[in-house]
Amino acid sequence: MRLLISLIVLLAVIGIAAFATRPGPAEFDATLEAAIRDRVANTDIGEGEGDAFEQVALAGCKLRPSDCVRVVRESLDVTFEERLFTTRVTVEGFNRTATCTGAFGRFFCRDLLEG
Repeated sequence: MRLLISLIVLLAVIGIAAFATRPGPAEFDATLEAAIRDRVANTDIGEGEGDAFEQVALAGCKLRPSDCVRVVRESLDVTFEERLFTTRVTVEGFNRTATCTGAFGRFFCRDLLEG
């Protein structure tokens, strides 16, 4: 019986912590900015099979990363859905879709900025 009560109390504490640390739009923007900056920093111009426009955009992003982040963010359709313990974000744009889940102050995005 004592073990069951301890387990219930532990789950309640974890639930309260998850609710209190549920990330919002500002944390998502920081996650997106970090992903864009990482992708720009780790991609060489001329690498891959991108067309000429993509290569010019990459060169511009390498020259002015802050402007690149702003332009990309403004071009995305971002939908926030706050749940009890998490935040779900759906990102659509540039012929791609990604779903991110936010919990404990962070967003976890499996396919954000992938291929």
